[in-house]
Amino acid sequence: MHASQVTSRKLNPIMPIKVYKDLTDDDLKAMFAYLRALKSVKHHVDNSEPATPCKRCKQKHGAGAED
Repeated sequence: MHASQVTSRKLNPIMPIKVYKDLTDDDLKAMFAYLRALKSVKHHVDNSEPATPCKRCKQKHGAGAED
């Protein structure tokens, strides 16, 4: 395998373009301000592993059961 090749499971789309394509600059600034205000969660995510429930973020992702 080449160094540029990465094997991982298929990810769900995070930002559906059709829904967000018409956002204004002010909309985007407000979204980023909100995201910056959130408390960070430090944990391991590995998208080459099957998605499992994570106790820390309450979502499913690779290596979720390890945290």
